[in-house]
Amino acid sequence: MTFHRLTLVALSLTAAVALPCQSADLDLSLNAQPISSDTLWFGHTTPDTDTTVSAIAAAEFYGGQARSTGKLNKETQFVLDKLNVKTPPLARNLENAKVALVDFNQTTQLMKGVDQNNIQAVIDHHALRDNPISLSAPISIVIKPWGSAATIIADDALDHGKTISKTMAGLLLAGILSDTLNLKSVTTTQRDRELVKTLSAKANLNSDEFAQGMFKAKSDLSDVSAYDIVVGDYKNYTVNGKDIGFGVAEVLDSSELLGRVDELRNAMAKARKNQKREQIFFAIVDMQKKTAYVLTNSDKETKTANKAYGVKQNSQGIFVLEDTLSRKRQMMPAIKKALAD
Repeated sequence: MTFHRLTLVALSLTAAVALPCQSADLDLSLNAQPISSDTLWFGHTTPDTDTTVSAIAAAEFYGGQARSTGKLNKETQFVLDKLNVKTPPLARNLENAKVALVDFNQTTQLMKGVDQNNIQAVIDHHALRDNPISLSAPISIVIKPWGSAATIIADDALDHGKTISKTMAGLLLAGILSDTLNLKSVTTTQRDRELVKTLSAKANLNSDEFAQGMFKAKSDLSDVSAYDIVVGDYKNYTVNGKDIGFGVAEVLDSSELLGRVDELRNAMAKARKNQKREQIFFAIVDMQKKTAYVLTNSDKETKTANKAYGVKQNSQGIFVLEDTLSRKRQMMPAIKKALAD
């Protein structure tokens, strides 16, 4: 597959609106058609901060409209409120819609009703594997091994000498900080670090203080049901013919959720049924301790996790993984390897 580079057109973002830009142009190949104003940009089915801000930024720079795929989590809402940016409308009536994707490329994470032949472009930082989208004609795709989709969009704008407004800089900064856990995740690259410095200056934000506010908002789960916690940051996968689900909750202090283990396990069973998964895993990620606590709720899941992580369960039946923060680079690859053997 040939990956073409995105070319952006300079636009300004008003402080309270981050939606259609009629004059924007997406020029991804020699005879590429511009993205039309009715093209919908959105991410995976469980929206997080990176997928939300990347959809807003893509619509702003390339044309089209930003959409959300579900209720925003507290971290994302904190970011939008702080920057005075409106929440993108929910993606609806997608059967005949032109769409463009950010932050994913798998059919297991695609909104229902989308005709894959109507996909216009993809901007992502994940590997092409596990049921990627299938197309009848070439489209423009940018995939880079960086810490966030926001990194890719910000890099492209700067590379082409485009002006990034203060508000847009804050949005893109939030996407990078969220996905890299303030540059502490193993997914962090040098380009992420460089852009955090550049964008924080443009946004007039202290990146550490901004990240701390984001993570504090995300960690407030006292009024959130166990089920909503399990599926709040959740992804489906197909591995070696097996349908797998993996949810995570990233928090500053894991003690509250570790006190709700029984609730969370019951919620996992419900999620397994609702998502039609053969196995489902859930990890409480303590960002301060850099430790992941992986929960299972069936003998089959426990056997898989034991094989994947090579550690015994603690007294609560939890797999404790030190120096582990990333589902994408650490937790899920081990599960995939265990299921492939």
